[in-house]
Amino acid sequence: MLLRRSLLKTATAVLFGAALTVNSASADSYIGGWQKDYPVVNYGVISVETATDNLKSQKKFVDYASKELGVQFKLFTAAEYSGIMNGLVAGQVQVGWLGASSYASVWQNCKCVEPIAGAQDVAGGMGYNSVLIVKSDSPYKSYQDLKGKTVARNDANSTSGFTVPTYTWAEEIGTPIDDYFNSPLSGGHQQTVTGVLNGTFDGGFTWTTVNDGFGALRKMIDKGLLNRKDIRVIWTSALIPTPPVVIRSDLPQAMKSDLIKLFLRLEENDPKVAEAVAQGKTLGMQRVYHEDYITIMKAKAWLKANRKKKKS
Repeated sequence: MLLRRSLLKTATAVLFGAALTVNSASADSYIGGWQKDYPVVNYGVISVETATDNLKSQKKFVDYASKELGVQFKLFTAAEYSGIMNGLVAGQVQVGWLGASSYASVWQNCKCVEPIAGAQDVAGGMGYNSVLIVKSDSPYKSYQDLKGKTVARNDANSTSGFTVPTYTWAEEIGTPIDDYFNSPLSGGHQQTVTGVLNGTFDGGFTWTTVNDGFGALRKMIDKGLLNRKDIRVIWTSALIPTPPVVIRSDLPQAMKSDLIKLFLRLEENDPKVAEAVAQGKTLGMQRVYHEDYITIMKAKAWLKANRKKKKS
C-alpha cells in the first residue's frame, strides 16, 4: 500500500524488487551455523515394522538429510517404542518420529520436546485412525462379535494399538478392554496383523489412513506381507492427530528452523524420501503444534491415573 501511495521513482522500485528477491532467497535457504555443535544428529523412529526393516526404509531419508544439512544424520532404532522415547528424554536423540501417544508421554515426562511437522493424508486430513481388524473369512462382523475372544493390542506406548482402544472401551463403550476381550500385547503393529492372519489372534488393533494411504497396513502391503483383501476392518476410531516429527526443545533456534524446513520441503524435493518418512503416500508434511495433541494428552493422563488405581 505504501508503494502505491508514494510516488517512488522507477529506480527505487527496481531496487525494492531486487531486495525482495534477495530476501525471499535468504528465507528459502537454510540458516546453518549450528553444525559445529551438532556434527551428528540422531534421528529416532518408533517401529511400525521390524527394526531391520526400519533401517532399510529410513536409509534414504538419513542420506538425504545428511546431504541437505551438512551433518551426519544417524538412525536411532529400538525394539520398543520406549527406547526412542527414553533417547529423546536423555538427549541422546535430537529428532524423532513418534505416534501421538508417544509424543504425549515424552512431553509429560520431561516437557523437553516439541512437534514440528506431521504428514497430511491423500484426502487432505491431518490424522489417522485406530482400526480393529479381523480375517476377511472370519465370522466376526462387529466388535461385539469378538467379546471374550483374543484381540491383540501391540505396545503400551502405541496410540492406535493401545491408548485409543483402551481409553475408548472404558470411557465410551463402558467396559475395560481387558474385561471385554482377552487382549495380549503383540509387541508391534506388524506382529498384530501377522497374528490375525495366521490365526494367533481373532482380531487386533492397528492403524491406517484414508484408502490406506500411509500407516501400518500400507507398509505391509508395499512389502508384500499383506493382501488387503485378507483382512476386514470392523471398528474405526475417531480421528487421531497425525504422527508428529518432534525435536528437542533445547536445540539452537537456527537448527530448529532448518529442521522444520527440511521436513516441510520433503514432498517437493524428493517424494520417495517423503514417502519413507511418513510410512506411505501423503500430500507431504505440514506444520503441527503441541495444541494439536491435547486430546491424546488427556487420554494418556487418564491411563496413568487408572494404572495408579489398579496398583492401590
